[in-house]
Amino acid sequence: MSEKQHQARQLVLNFPIQPKYDFSGFVVSEGSRFAFSMAQRICADRSFNMLYLSGGKGLGKTHLLMSIGNYIAGNFPDQKVLYLDGGNFVETMQDTDSVEHALEQILDADYFLLDNIERISGHASVQEKLYLVYNSLMEKKKALVFAGNRPPDHLPDIADYLISRFQWGVMARLKPIDDTTTAKIIKKLGRDLELEIPDAIITYLLNRIPRDFQSIQNTVSRINRESYVQKKKITLPLVKGILNLAG
Repeated sequence: MSEKQHQARQLVLNFPIQPKYDFSGFVVSEGSRFAFSMAQRICADRSFNMLYLSGGKGLGKTHLLMSIGNYIAGNFPDQKVLYLDGGNFVETMQDTDSVEHALEQILDADYFLLDNIERISGHASVQEKLYLVYNSLMEKKKALVFAGNRPPDHLPDIADYLISRFQWGVMARLKPIDDTTTAKIIKKLGRDLELEIPDAIITYLLNRIPRDFQSIQNTVSRINRESYVQKKKITLPLVKGILNLAG
């Protein structure tokens, strides 16, 4: 295998990977309930075979894609499931040394998961290849799951023929995380670190930290790290000092 082929293989992720990404670890909110149920359903009964997830950064799109992959790998080991980031898809499809090998893997998949679909915007030749992948896998009744930061008809510089294909399947939008779900996420992340965060602290944080998952995770990690270093319990003054917050 050439170095280019090896790199292409590394970009296309086989499952199982990172067991933390599973359905049981996804905190469901009202804004993500439909997307969560459709992600589970495409694994279970295959009454449909194309799903398009949309929503802002940090709302759980990648988590659901990975959960699908890990579920299929764990329950249907004869099924081949692949994950590819949109940026890597562009890079691979434009590389004449790796494109053939990557396409062979993708076209042999039972489940093809493509994240950050907006990254193919403006790349006409890459969109043509994705169109061929889509048609080939659909013809073989395989499953495709796409994730993007916008619904298909709001993606810029994407060919109409591809947008229409995205709209053929089930479309599910993940909406911003509400207070109740944010509190649940903070509690869960704390428990994962064996850190008990008092309810009063969680209430204080709700109006002072961004609502995307990565920001919430970074906040809990900082609190955990600094409370350990300072050997102090989690208190409001401690949290204010760690996060440089006032009021």
